[in-house]
Amino acid sequence: MNMLSNEKINFKSLEENTFKEMMKLGREIIQDELRMLDKLILDYRDKEMFVPKDFQETTLKTKLGEIPIARRRYKMVVNGKTKCIYLLDELLEINNFGLYSVGIVEMVTREITKKSYRETAKTISEDTDNTISHTAVRNIVLKLGAKIKKLEEEKIKLYEEGKIEGSKEAEYIFCEHDGIYIKKQKTKKHKGKKKFKVKHFKKKKGKKKKNGIELKIAVIHEGKEPRYTNDYKLKNKIIVGTASKAKDLKKIEDATIGTTYKEHVIKKVVINGDGADWTGSIVEGAKELFQLDMAHIQKKIYMAVSDEEYLKKMQEIVYTEQAKDIFSLIYNYKVELETDNKIAELEKVKELEEYLRNNENGLQRYQYKLGYKEEQLDEVKEELPSLGTEESQMYCTCRDRMKKNRTSWSVTGAESLLKVIMNKMNGTITEIITNKAEKKIKEELASRIPDTKVVKKKKENKIIYAGRYEIANNFTGRAKQHVLDLLRDKKCSELMLIN
Repeated sequence: MNMLSNEKINFKSLEENTFKEMMKLGREIIQDELRMLDKLILDYRDKEMFVPKDFQETTLKTKLGEIPIARRRYKMVVNGKTKCIYLLDELLEINNFGLYSVGIVEMVTREITKKSYRETAKTISEDTDNTISHTAVRNIVLKLGAKIKKLEEEKIKLYEEGKIEGSKEAEYIFCEHDGIYIKKQKTKKHKGKKKFKVKHFKKKKGKKKKNGIELKIAVIHEGKEPRYTNDYKLKNKIIVGTASKAKDLKKIEDATIGTTYKEHVIKKVVINGDGADWTGSIVEGAKELFQLDMAHIQKKIYMAVSDEEYLKKMQEIVYTEQAKDIFSLIYNYKVELETDNKIAELEKVKELEEYLRNNENGLQRYQYKLGYKEEQLDEVKEELPSLGTEESQMYCTCRDRMKKNRTSWSVTGAESLLKVIMNKMNGTITEIITNKAEKKIKEELASRIPDTKVVKKKKENKIIYAGRYEIANNFTGRAKQHVLDLLRDKKCSELMLIN
């Protein structure tokens, strides 16, 4: 025991040293595997298409630490132009995020939903045999956010063109909208020495304009389903959002619904919102219903009405089929306040009335608009639930992460992190990192290519409209795969082979 103490040996040091040695061994194994794969690619490549050029050194950043490698670069001719390509990178998909491994990127997405860039970098550096900076973490988030946005834009385009469609069936779809204001970064207008001038401040009339970025969020679901006894969860929840305009959120929302569900089966799309200008303005079409969020109604009533009797009546009546009778109660209450000369409270009640008038179409609960009576609501509470889940879902996660510590954001940074958080909560972040989401879109497009059809013949050349597989059988090796990839991206009428 004295010997061990003198040499300062303990289990902690033993554990740390063993961990480092295992990481070192792991890096060596990966290096050997990469060399073997690079040699196999050299031996079995399409030798006419890919010509070896030289070796390029780089460093892979992994959970095991940094792994230096030398991978082979090839020349290939595409449309008459010479292009260089790393076939090893293409095979292993290791070049998507600045040579950071999928494991590192997944760790970033796990930590970044709760921690700042610096805190995330510190955690990853402590938990792996690797050192990562907060700048690198931010760059990963920005690249991943850009990738998600590109996929969204592609899906919107294909949906609007009618090239992809959903397969699930549901009669009622619910979209719960909410917005979160976050602080916007200030732009530096002056360079060099600042010039100071005397400013004369004047009191501005009207409401102060919010200087920030509004994150617009929609929680899409099919209602509720039992989770535990007397407890429910949202059924097939999908979260979408943007830091851009309301119309952009609408496009994402429509494309998400249209590529997830069979639209002809949907009877109604119910949109629940807090009464902000954009939440009701994007309601369009005969299938869409707008409902003013009940939690916001109750909060507005509570903040404006001090009389307990009127407060109780107003809070109760908005849940009934006669919700619009609240305006009669407000009128009577205003008369009493004017009589008692309670000017301050009268102004609050007028603001409440204005809020409800602006959202009068959404004041009545959507179940009543669908023809259900109050006594029937318990029977259909799973299929047609009460709404207002955005407050406890995406809203809280984004608020806690993006509003704490007075953090300020660029529009791009806010958009990127928002989309990472959304897909993390949706459970789709890994398939986006590994390109599986992109492959799913290509597979659906490929499934719509019709069978081979001979159009016409000439003396020497035969023109054949491309079928999915027959044309690819004319090729071997890597070339065959290139043809298959091409067929996934093009319409049948756009592809012709001349023999």
